[in-house]
Amino acid sequence: MLSEPGRSPRSLTPLTDKIGALSSTNGILVILAATAALYFGRDVLIPFSLALLISFAMAPVVLQLRKLGLPRTPAVLVVIVALSIAAVIFIVLVASQAIDLAGNLPRYQSNLEAKIQSIREVAPGGGLIDRLTAMVARLSEEATERAVAAAAPMGMEAAQGKPVPVQLVPPALTPLQLAWEVGAPLLEPFAIIGVVLVFSVFMLLEREDLRNRLIWLLGSKDLTRATAAMDDAAQRLSRFLLAQALLNFCYGAAFGAGLWVIGVPNPVLWGLLSAVLRFIPLVGTVSAALLPTILAFAVDPGWLMPLATIALFVVLDLITVNVGEPLLYGGSTGLSPFAVLFATIFWLTLWGIPGLLLAVPLTVCLAVLGRHVPQFGFLDVLLGSTPALTPEAHFYQRILAGDPLEASELAERGLQGQSRQALFESMILPAIHLAQADRQRGALDGPQRAAVWGGILAAVADLDEDGQDTPPAVLCLGARDELDQAAALMTGQILAEKGIACRHGERGGAVPEGVDVPVVMVAHAGTVTEHQLGRLIRRLRRRIGPDAMLVVGLLGPRELAGEMPDGLEAHTVVVRGFSAIVASVTQWTPKPAGNGGGETEREAMPEPSSIASA
Repeated sequence: MLSEPGRSPRSLTPLTDKIGALSSTNGILVILAATAALYFGRDVLIPFSLALLISFAMAPVVLQLRKLGLPRTPAVLVVIVALSIAAVIFIVLVASQAIDLAGNLPRYQSNLEAKIQSIREVAPGGGLIDRLTAMVARLSEEATERAVAAAAPMGMEAAQGKPVPVQLVPPALTPLQLAWEVGAPLLEPFAIIGVVLVFSVFMLLEREDLRNRLIWLLGSKDLTRATAAMDDAAQRLSRFLLAQALLNFCYGAAFGAGLWVIGVPNPVLWGLLSAVLRFIPLVGTVSAALLPTILAFAVDPGWLMPLATIALFVVLDLITVNVGEPLLYGGSTGLSPFAVLFATIFWLTLWGIPGLLLAVPLTVCLAVLGRHVPQFGFLDVLLGSTPALTPEAHFYQRILAGDPLEASELAERGLQGQSRQALFESMILPAIHLAQADRQRGALDGPQRAAVWGGILAAVADLDEDGQDTPPAVLCLGARDELDQAAALMTGQILAEKGIACRHGERGGAVPEGVDVPVVMVAHAGTVTEHQLGRLIRRLRRRIGPDAMLVVGLLGPRELAGEMPDGLEAHTVVVRGFSAIVASVTQWTPKPAGNGGGETEREAMPEPSSIASA
């Protein structure tokens, strides 16, 4: 279609630009309005969403057929026809199996009654079930007697000439009316199926055009971000749906085969239903096992068949959840477990049973929208599987909340997947920097500051392992407060892993009496000026004497780090970072002599102004 002269083909403002100008209050109103639209427009939106789901699942198949040389329209028709045939075959199989099961149900009545009677006999409480049954029967008899007594006066009034209520009896239905009464309820499902197929064909045929229009809605000014959002959503949904279909088919086949071996009637029916019901999160998995278990309970005079059915379900579900889903799904959905539960309840409330089927795919689309469109970033935080807090923020938040135990547990879990030094550099040291930043801007009062400082120090001390039996070779000190002392403890733990025994002093750089170690390491976790660093070195040198090697480790924020000092005294080095501290300390600690005797030797002292940076 040609555009009007002098007018841009798309002069309207994209939707995201309008949303970006809304206030928080208006944003809440928009969300409420969208929820109301989803509820009141469900008659149209449910078929549209089902068609969207089918188009995402079948798009890779259509693309493969087009790569084989088949034009777009025939490829779409082949896919839709094949999908329709598969659906018809499924319905026919389920219907035939259900009819066969309904015909055999009266045969299982005696077994069911005998099993219920056996449960009554072994039930605890001296026949509690029998007493409850008798009580219910007695209450029913009393209610019947009262109803008869109430009807007696009415009969007497009728005998005295009182008016009798008249009941209208509708006339018998004609064959045409009977056919309409029976067929009308079936028209709605078939009409919905027809609308879904029409939508699916249209979406597959106009896939590129619909994609371009949606990109414009997401933001035509940032095509890179909009394209990434579309590709991310398409890949996640297509991979998830195909993987789920494959996994559910394998699960249904294995479940049906297992029920056939156990002897449960109609195993084909239960295998097909379990494959379909597993598309429904949470509820479908339990429903897939509940129905055949009830049937096994009614069929088998004993207890072996129902117990074997339950065991089969448990084994298959464990294999599927712990092996199949991680291999096929991986991180394809990007949803947290809470998001899946919330989505199930939300869409079930809005759309009923179809909402259960659409819950995960629609929530994946919302999470992708929040991941790539800044205006909807809150959706990624609420629904996405990415942790909302970084490791250092999570650790510091638990310290602020007065829960150092959980902070210690976070640190201990961090040691399971990385080295101790990597944990300190990625979690605890940045948390110390966050605490120092809060102190500088006045966010922590006196008591809270003391609690935070002590909590961080306690969490670091909890990570310390059993001490070594060898005499200490390094004295580790904190320059000022508990945070520096925590940095000294972290450095000592890293040195201990390398076989260097350490001794720790008190806070504030206090040197214990009689320093008899060759190396003294002092840790400074904050920002420090050249003048402050010189005063610290002179103070420590007076206390430890001229012969001990002094290593000053700077562990403050690198973006605020100043210049290194010049003109240091002999046997003094200033380094930055854990790696440089460990390298300097390792260089100057005593080592076994080359002759293998008990004597120790020390390498030559460095230049007076040796400075390193990691």
